[in-house]
Formats: sequence, C-alpha cells, structure tokens
Amino acid sequence: MLPLYESFIKRFPTPESLASAEEAEVLAHWKGLGYYSRARNLRKAAIFLVQNYNGSFPKDLTSVLKLPGIGNYTARAVLSIAYDLPLAVLDGNVKRVLSRYYGYSENILTSKADIDLQKLADGFLNLDHPGDHNQAVMELGSTICLPESPKCLLCPLTDSCFARIHQMTSEIPLRVKDKKQIQLTAEILVFFYKKDILLVREPKMRFLKEMFHLPYGFTGEIPAEAYEPTSLFLALRKSLLGPDPKTIGQFKHTITHHKMNFSVLTSQLEEKSRVETLAKEFAVESKWVTLSTLDSEFPSSLASKVKKFLLYLEP
Repeated sequence: MLPLYESFIKRFPTPESLASAEEAEVLAHWKGLGYYSRARNLRKAAIFLVQNYNGSFPKDLTSVLKLPGIGNYTARAVLSIAYDLPLAVLDGNVKRVLSRYYGYSENILTSKADIDLQKLADGFLNLDHPGDHNQAVMELGSTICLPESPKCLLCPLTDSCFARIHQMTSEIPLRVKDKKQIQLTAEILVFFYKKDILLVREPKMRFLKEMFHLPYGFTGEIPAEAYEPTSLFLALRKSLLGPDPKTIGQFKHTITHHKMNFSVLTSQLEEKSRVETLAKEFAVESKWVTLSTLDSEFPSSLASKVKKFLLYLEP
C-alpha cells in the first residue's frame, strides 16, 4: 500500500497538480488505494482549494467541512494534527476506547451515539496537545483496545476503565448493524474486435458509473430498481452474444455490503459498427482498448480479475 501511496504523491505533489489532472489519470494512479470515490472527491477538493484558497488548506472546521469528500472525522484529524487546533476526532477506534472507558453501553452505530461520543471525546481531549492526543487515542484503539481480546494489562487507562473494571470488554461497545449483505449474480461482457476490447461508460449504472468499464449487468434476483440491467447491456447481451454465449470463467467480487458472483462472457465481433450504433442509441460513451491497457483504462480490481481469464484466450 505504501509504495502505491508514494507513487500517487509523487505524481500529484500539490493541490494544483491534482486539480489540473484529468479524472481518468487520477483514477489510474489511485488503483489499489481504496474506493475510487475517494480519489474523485480528493480531486474535487483540490480544485476547490485552488479556486477558493489559492491551493492552501483552510484553518477552520466550517470551511474544511465544505470540501468535497471531507466529513467530521477527516476535518478534525487534519486540523488537529496539521494546525494543532483543539478538535477531538471520532473514528471506530476512538469510539471503542471511549465506550469502554466511560461505560457507554448504547449501540455505537447510530447518529445519537455519534453525538454522545463526540461530547465524551471533546471532554477527554488534551487541549495542550490535541494532535498528539488524537493520534494516541486512535493508536490505542488499533493496537491495545482491540475489538476482541483487548490487551488491558498494557493499557495506560486500565485503572479507571469502566469495561475493564466490570469485565465487560466483550459487551462494550455494542454494535448492531442495520445493513445486511446483499447477494447478487452478474455477467460481465468482453467483446473483442480483433485484439481490441470494448469499454463503455454508463451514468445510470449502480456501480462504476463514472468510469469506462466492461459492460456488466445483474441477472438474478435484484433487491431494488437501481440494480436493473441497463438497456445497453440487455441489447448487447441479446444481439451480439446469442442464445448460447461462451463463459470463460467465474469470480467473486465485493463492493461495500454487496457480494457479487460474476460470470465472464466473451464474443469475437466481425465489425465494430453494431456495438457503436447501440451505444449511440442509448446515449452511452464507448471506446476500444487493448488487453495490455485494460487495467489503466478500466482502473478497478474488476478489470484485474477478468484479465486473468483473458490472458488464456487468443482473439
């Protein structure tokens, strides 16, 4: 992870360099660093900083919260660590530490808990060294006050920790999740024209809607209308794959709480015109790339998983 981050920073060392880059290039350099929405928001934030603050980072919470993709935790972390402002952070590790220390027994996955625990964090903060304090509490949660089998004997708060004293570290914090895992069945389509591969960009898709990607659609039972396959996918599937398409592999993929089972279907086209006509008909952007550039043109781990199967084909 660190080499990927260092490579990203080397390419975009300043807000100005990030703001002036095309989104596709930013996403390509972000590959392997997490959700692509974060890269998009990071670029949007850089543009905002350049346009409104001459590329400098503001020094007040209200202004920072206006930046795209920055919420309460990130804003407080940056301002306390970079500028030593007295702002307490609240992430998962801090919630666990404070819940156990103060004996907070309510479900921490609620908005009420966020308010309650933020008040506790504010009162717990060392005002003389807020940045060091925030980092220390986060580190305490990640290395000592673990979700399971916390190392209480090594903890500097052990003598006054409610959960340790009352032997409730396994009960506190309480986490009751609302979201259930969503199981999905999907097909991803690989159309070859000679050695070129079709990519599309469909803004109506549930996922990957802002990047060029291999056409895909959910084919089994779906939980809501937002997961319906697009008209382009259905048209490509029906008119270009035929009734008995070639399946070259299957793999699993997870996005947030969605667990997907993908089948990879391929077809060798005699001409590009039919595909391009369908793309125009449904107002979808399309382009052709090579197998060697698939990862950079479609910067997602999905591309890497599909590519493993394609390497054994000779279109």
